[in-house]
Amino acid sequence: MRVNFSRTLALTLLSSCLALGCGVRPATEEGDAGVGEKDAGQTPPDAGTGTPDAGPGTPDAGPPPPADAGTGESDAGTEPSDAGTGTPDAGPPDAGPDPDEGYPSCGVPYLGDREGKGDFTPTALGPDMAAAAIQAGSTVSIIEPVQGGRVSFIGVKDVINMDPCGATLLGAFRDLRSNRVSVDQRTVTLQRGADGRGASTDSDTASFSNVFLCPNNWSNADIFDQEYEVTIILSDRRGRSVYKAFNIRPACNVPGEDKWCRCLCKQGYKLGEPCP
Repeated sequence: MRVNFSRTLALTLLSSCLALGCGVRPATEEGDAGVGEKDAGQTPPDAGTGTPDAGPGTPDAGPPPPADAGTGESDAGTEPSDAGTGTPDAGPPDAGPDPDEGYPSCGVPYLGDREGKGDFTPTALGPDMAAAAIQAGSTVSIIEPVQGGRVSFIGVKDVINMDPCGATLLGAFRDLRSNRVSVDQRTVTLQRGADGRGASTDSDTASFSNVFLCPNNWSNADIFDQEYEVTIILSDRRGRSVYKAFNIRPACNVPGEDKWCRCLCKQGYKLGEPCP
């Protein structure tokens, strides 16, 4: 609310002046000495035959109150200060961003704890096409795949604290004599076991790394019955990787395939050379 200070001051001064008679002469009921020409005396001067005029009336107490300082009580605002339309909404605790945002589901839940340390156990398919755990010194079967030649199927099991969808599985054999390497890398989706851990699927050779071994045109020694280093790297799509490496011994141990395997996998095999 704004008050015109100059107007208020002027009205206050005027009211005071009227109340005190600041220079204002009161007029009589008869013979106004200050109005019109002077009466030359046709009638004797009024010696006061009537009651002296005490003034035009009750002294004016002043003009109406100063400009409106507010039509009612002091306006502190049309409504109480709005501190919120109701009780502050605390809402549910913020759980943070969705950890799965940007990672489409493949139907297999995350394996373990997203904050835990990733791990797995290396495996290889044996002569019966069943996966078994391998470690340093293990025998690894040399097997004929559907695409021909000879490979070792290197997989994983007991995968924990990793994303099973769209993982990258790399398997490699290194010739300890020449340091030449044969590598196979592929994208896999791991199956989830009853224990909540992931694994390559025995019935799906595409979920294993198919490391090419024979025909032997890369090693300076026989592939079979010799020591090679195997490396397995499992990386999930969220950037977590687990690496393991140790020495194993490939073997031509599939029933009925021994002679063909040894021929194709021997040192110095020439492509197209007949095998028994």
